[in-house]
Amino acid sequence: MGHAPLPDSGFLEDWAARLRQAAERPVVGILLRGSHARRAATAHSDVDLDVLVGGAPYEARRAYLTESAGRLTHVSVAARDVRSWVDRLGEPADWAFGLPVTAPARLLWADPHWRRRIDLPVLCQPAEPPRLEELIATLGKAAAARVADDHLGIRLAAADLARLCPSVLRPANPSVRVFSRRAAFAAALELPVAPPRYRQDMLLCLGLRPSSTGQLWAAAVRLVAGTLPLIRPYAEEIAEAAGSDLADALVDGRLDRYVAQLARPASDPPPPRREPSPVPAPRAGQWVTVPVPDAPVTGVPSDPTGPTASVPARPSQLDPAIAARLRRTADGLVAAVVRAHDTGEVLMVAWMDDEALHRTLTTGRATYWSRSRREYWVKGATSGHHQYVRSVALDCDGDALLVSVDQVGAACHTGHRTCFYTELPVTGPEAR
Repeated sequence: MGHAPLPDSGFLEDWAARLRQAAERPVVGILLRGSHARRAATAHSDVDLDVLVGGAPYEARRAYLTESAGRLTHVSVAARDVRSWVDRLGEPADWAFGLPVTAPARLLWADPHWRRRIDLPVLCQPAEPPRLEELIATLGKAAAARVADDHLGIRLAAADLARLCPSVLRPANPSVRVFSRRAAFAAALELPVAPPRYRQDMLLCLGLRPSSTGQLWAAAVRLVAGTLPLIRPYAEEIAEAAGSDLADALVDGRLDRYVAQLARPASDPPPPRREPSPVPAPRAGQWVTVPVPDAPVTGVPSDPTGPTASVPARPSQLDPAIAARLRRTADGLVAAVVRAHDTGEVLMVAWMDDEALHRTLTTGRATYWSRSRREYWVKGATSGHHQYVRSVALDCDGDALLVSVDQVGAACHTGHRTCFYTELPVTGPEAR
């Protein structure tokens, strides 16, 4: 099927004018989103508009049918106050199966004061943290519905479980970014590191394949039981999202025993306790990092005289080929010079370790290591001054990175566009 062209500029400008006139509060920006912004619309596609307004927190949705050249078009308008809209870019998308999002957008009109902050070529949202606790709890709901012979309850719980599973498997898989609900669904079904029969079981649990409730229950159990050994090497990331107690239960096998307990009939005696299954070997093209106390950072050579011998113990999922090229400080860090992608203006300097670089490369959000707080931080997570990464380059010596970003708002914590706003006098003989 061929793609429909973008709505003509007159159509869009007319709608921008109509929305500004009809707004209940001052409009500061109007963006085109969805299939038209991606240039993938068909003759039946909706026109999706985001209308950003000023003032206090506000959210509303409106729908219109408009006629152009004898054809009716459905126009869907999401109105939101601009500050919460910017903040929402730092939150996971609820339709993306837990995966990170990069969705094209097109600015139709903006108030000059806000244009720089909202004129973004793509709208990026982060991945969800691995929701292991919710996955286990949902299997428990399905088990309770099974005991009560509640067929509808089993189907509802199984569908919820399938939507959660990709977010839990995400740490074990190569990074992927999605731009639509359909693309997210396709990516969720094709995760390369997944339990046996994963695709079939996902389709069953989502209700997209016919099944009895018994088959549905078996598929739900296989999904959860098969996921646990795959994510065991990533217990540290699980702990950040769900707490150390659940991560400990994942490592020592209690979660495996609990899933087995849910899977068997209530009248059966408990099986003898067993040690957790070993960490699985990576599939072709994959690699895993097992977090253990005092483990070296990925890519550190065995030669203690090498340039990266003095490195803190922060395990990382960074590609070993990249990690091997880094020349780190004694703290395991590399300087990151950040510049504006469009102008080349130098905005700030920060520090990255292997894991911060991995997160920057795979999430598209600039992530750094704080030497004072001893923790990772994502630029804009609290200030709203996000940095969307366009490219990252490594210098010839491997001890510095050049990060090109689309900067939202100020890069400096003082509120200045750049941290380099203090000019020093140059008085040498060659100075002009």
